[in-house]
Amino acid sequence: MKGDNGMMDRDFETLYKSSSELEPSSDLESKILLRMEQEMEKKSEHEKSLPRRPLWKRLMPFAACLLLVLGLFGGFWTLGGENYQTVYIDVNPSVALHVNRFGHVSEAECLNADAKKALNGIDLVGLSAEDALEKMLEAYVAAGYLEKDAELHISAVAEKNKNVDKLLDKLAERAERVKGNKSYEVKTSKMSAEDREQAAEYGVSPGKYRVIAEVIEKHPEYTVEELKDLSMAELKGMLGKGNSKK
Repeated sequence: MKGDNGMMDRDFETLYKSSSELEPSSDLESKILLRMEQEMEKKSEHEKSLPRRPLWKRLMPFAACLLLVLGLFGGFWTLGGENYQTVYIDVNPSVALHVNRFGHVSEAECLNADAKKALNGIDLVGLSAEDALEKMLEAYVAAGYLEKDAELHISAVAEKNKNVDKLLDKLAERAERVKGNKSYEVKTSKMSAEDREQAAEYGVSPGKYRVIAEVIEKHPEYTVEELKDLSMAELKGMLGKGNSKK
């Protein structure tokens, strides 16, 4: 039996290797390829027969992305032009720097004739508040406003949810850094909303108005109108030396 089984195994192996039916014929391969081509053509025809989506529907995803980008850009643009904080710079020229949320000047407002004259043709918009201050000080030095005993007064109105201390500190630090051999004094102060309202009536900064009020408290014979055109150094002198009206 073993001999017979061994013979049967060899015979089966020989038949398996030599059988042409177990190998794909060239004719069979051609038929398969032809069938595949036919199926692909049918699929292509089917896709062509489907109704195409309207152009506006196909462009909707791109339009949504564009609107998102424009919305973000518009938001930044709005914040960039918004007057978030206002800081007042007084020597005798008095200027209100309106600063946006990014710490850059969105508007520079000259509050008196000296400021208009000293800053004529100088564009501060777009600069950081510190760079704008430095540019202003350069102009004031050139115009002779920061000579001996001059006083640079930097003030801001303390309002809810607006930390003015940080901005005042930055500006004072820059003013001290660029002072060089000049002997002017740098002072900062926080004003109230009431100070701002009263100062607006006379067209002066809140910081200068407070100093004027101190002078009038000491010398009641003076009025705001008489004192508002004096420099900060002159007002300081009236406080320190006890000058009185003659």
